[in-house]
Amino acid sequence: MRIIPLYLERESETFDLYDKIIGNKNNIAFQNGDLLIISSKYLSISEGRVKKLSTVKPGKESIALAKLYHIDPKLMELIVRESDEIFGGLYGFVLTAVHGILSPNAGIDKSNIPSGKVVLYPKEPYDSIDTLRKKFFVDFGIRICIILSDSRILPMRIGTVGIALASSGFEPIVDLKGTKDLFGNVLKYTSQNLADSLASLGVFIMGESNKSTPVILIRDIELKLIDKKTTNSDMGIESKFDIYMRGLSLHGQRKTNSFNCT
Repeated sequence: MRIIPLYLERESETFDLYDKIIGNKNNIAFQNGDLLIISSKYLSISEGRVKKLSTVKPGKESIALAKLYHIDPKLMELIVRESDEIFGGLYGFVLTAVHGILSPNAGIDKSNIPSGKVVLYPKEPYDSIDTLRKKFFVDFGIRICIILSDSRILPMRIGTVGIALASSGFEPIVDLKGTKDLFGNVLKYTSQNLADSLASLGVFIMGESNKSTPVILIRDIELKLIDKKTTNSDMGIESKFDIYMRGLSLHGQRKTNSFNCT
C-alpha cells in the first residue's frame, strides 16, 4: 500500500474540487482502484458551505439554547439548522447528530478559515463524492474509491481520530458474522468498518492545525469495488439502537428515578 499526499492550494471560497485534484502539483495520474481520502472541510469550501456569522439571525430557540450552553447565538442558530438531532450539551458545546454521525456543534468548524466565518458540513456528502467518482470514470475510464473524512474526538479519549462522513465506490463495511476467530469461536456480531479505519489513516497523514493536507491518495489497496451508491444506512445505525446512546440514556433514567425516590 502506498500513501501519497496530494499537494493542493489552500482555499477559502468556492472552487472546482475535481479540477484541483486532477491538476495536483504532484502531477499524479490516477489509476484504477485508487482510493482518495478527501477532507470534508475541503469539499464543503468547494461547495460554498462557508457562512459569515455576522449574516446569521438567531431565532428564539437558538437564543434560549445559546444561554443554556454559553454559545454564540449566531453559531447556535447554525447548529439548530444543521442538526438532525440535538441530544444535550455542556459549556461551549452541543452534542448533535448530522448525516447519521454523532458530532459536537453539528460539525461546524471555525479553524483554518478567515476570522468571522465558519465551515458547515457538506449538504449531501454521499451525492457529492459519488458525482466526483463518476467524473473519473467518464473522463478516464477508471474506477476509483472515495472517502470523505473528518476528525473526531472519541468518548473518554484524548485527541482526535478520523471518521468517514461518507464513502463511495467500495464496500465500506466487512461483515464478519459467522466467521471464526483464532480459537474457533464463531463471531456473532462483529463487522469491520473499513471506511472509518482508512479515514483515521487519512486524518493522521493530513494533520491538524497548520499542517493540513486536504486530499490523500492511497494506491495498491485491496477493496471490493462497487458501482451502487452508498448511503447513511450502509454506514451507521439510528441513535435509538446505538449501544452508547442507549446506555447513557438508561443511565440517566436510573439516576433520575433514584433521585425521585429519595
